[in-house]
Amino acid sequence: MTASVPVLLVTGPVGVGKSTVAAEAARLLRHADVPHALVDLAWIEQCWPVPADDPENERLTHRNLACMWANFRQAGAGRLLLVRVLEARSLLRQVAETVPGAEITVVRLRAPLPVLHARIRSREATDPSWFLGAATHTATVLEQARVEDFVVDNESRPPAAVAKEVLRRAGWLTSGARA
Repeated sequence: MTASVPVLLVTGPVGVGKSTVAAEAARLLRHADVPHALVDLAWIEQCWPVPADDPENERLTHRNLACMWANFRQAGAGRLLLVRVLEARSLLRQVAETVPGAEITVVRLRAPLPVLHARIRSREATDPSWFLGAATHTATVLEQARVEDFVVDNESRPPAAVAKEVLRRAGWLTSGARA
């Protein structure tokens, strides 16, 4: 029998702060002594060339995640924080296959498009045009797709406050947990 593994997937459009909020959530979990691991799926898909039959490197991403989760689990992690742009809930099937016992909760971070564009312009020193277009596209797609179990606004609050709300709403921390 496979033990259940709470998985919290943080999604949202490009520039909304997924990685930043997830890193803060991991910090809060460390302070609360909650065994966990954090994986930003965009980082573990980085490989060139991509296969013609897997242009987004989805299979590679999940093979890498399977190896990483086995190691994290052996090291004592009991929960998994994931970060990715999730445009369809059907993609969660791969996470469930990769992480035995996964009980997946999806939180979508939301911020107005002008905020996303301002963040992208401040972080992309060279040409931000691809990221600006991706932010516009993913914000629209995610607003329509409704892949999330709940939404948390990430417009102007500090990342730690947003992370605390995410973890509280997911049931991973009580409201009284220290930051």
